[in-house]
Amino acid sequence: MREKDMMKRLLTIFSLFIVVAGMVACSGGAEGDPQVPSTFKIESVLSEGNTNNVEADMINSDDGLTADYVSVTVSNYLKNASATPSHFNDITIYKYSVHFYRNDGGTVFSDFERAVTETVQVNSTKTFSLELVRLDEKTHGALAGTYSPYEMNAEITLYGKNGSGQYVQAKGTIGITIANFGNDTASLTPSIDLLSADKTIISDGDDVTLFWLLSGSVAEIVIQPGDIHLNPVDYYPYGSYTLHNVTPPVTYTLIVSSPFGTASSEVSIDSAATSGGVIDPVINLFMVSPTTISAGQQAVISYDVSNADSLTLYPGAQTLTLPSGEITVSPTYTTDYVLLAKNNSGGMASATQTLTVNNVTEASITMFTGSRKEVEAGDVITLYWTIEGTYDKAEIFPWNAANDTDKIMEVTGMNSITTPPINNDTTFVLSVYSGNKVINATFEVTLAQNN
Repeated sequence: MREKDMMKRLLTIFSLFIVVAGMVACSGGAEGDPQVPSTFKIESVLSEGNTNNVEADMINSDDGLTADYVSVTVSNYLKNASATPSHFNDITIYKYSVHFYRNDGGTVFSDFERAVTETVQVNSTKTFSLELVRLDEKTHGALAGTYSPYEMNAEITLYGKNGSGQYVQAKGTIGITIANFGNDTASLTPSIDLLSADKTIISDGDDVTLFWLLSGSVAEIVIQPGDIHLNPVDYYPYGSYTLHNVTPPVTYTLIVSSPFGTASSEVSIDSAATSGGVIDPVINLFMVSPTTISAGQQAVISYDVSNADSLTLYPGAQTLTLPSGEITVSPTYTTDYVLLAKNNSGGMASATQTLTVNNVTEASITMFTGSRKEVEAGDVITLYWTIEGTYDKAEIFPWNAANDTDKIMEVTGMNSITTPPINNDTTFVLSVYSGNKVINATFEVTLAQNN
């Protein structure tokens, strides 16, 4: 009987242990848990000019575009003012999200979320800066280049967690107006830097190819006569267009326009029968070798022309030695080279060659952070990072007193990871390998000091 009683007691104790352990494991709560002992809220969201509206400059030809930030003030006060505050009531914000909207459902910026680490101590407020309008939206988004004022709203949501593992959220809003606030559009005025034809003396029914080089902001390209409309995406800054079955004499006009102005240029095509013996130059050779290079490498342009009195290479309007020669070029981006030959009788000829440049950008770590800087023994956190440029491999390893450096985590191609349980003050090291270079960044995590 004693053995049976002892067994029952052991089973009872074991069952109680399981129940208690289960209660502890489930005590974390859910986001927005009403049992959180403090009130966490956003007190204000202000622009960099301390207003409730962000003026996002979408066009800046002088200094370049930049992202826009807001100043967010948050508070964390105990609901029971007579309660004794504890560091368990401190709230650590680990990420934020931004939702853009218009009441009429119009086009807005893309929603996004970012990692952030800010701790708001109990019974206090804290002010910090958050990115609101990303640079990528200004340069490549659906509203890139917006000139006239256009309004929308942004809702910011902060996600946090207190020292007891309870999750909280807070929301705040701010208005956004996008436009050309700097009114700096001089360099955005459309310009035709070059317009030529592959031949200017033809017989009836011949084809003629026009070549051009444009600069500034171009929203529309038109060739007259013919009312030919071209998409600037495919014909800017260099472009060419072949006109079929041309009847000379005819003058073609290239017209380019945008909200910042209009530019036009003409090229005349004459008849061989009435040109008075005018003969166009002949481009016997125009080639680039190799046709593809990496940034920093060189290529050679070779040329040979006949019946030409002047020879110019674009871009750069470089005068070349007649009748033949070679020049070395080393562009930093893919470039279309145009060779323009003219003679004193009015003849003209041109040709185009493309040199492709494969850009390899140097790797850099632009962000490395974590969901919390202070943890209890055995806790895990999420690490977040951003790597820009070209790299071969990325790794994260923990550096601590327990010598856990052998626990290397390969994170190539990733931007976040959950750590193993943390039992010591630990510095996480992110190492990025690019060729023979190694770039490092660190994020420190400390164990909470329990009183």
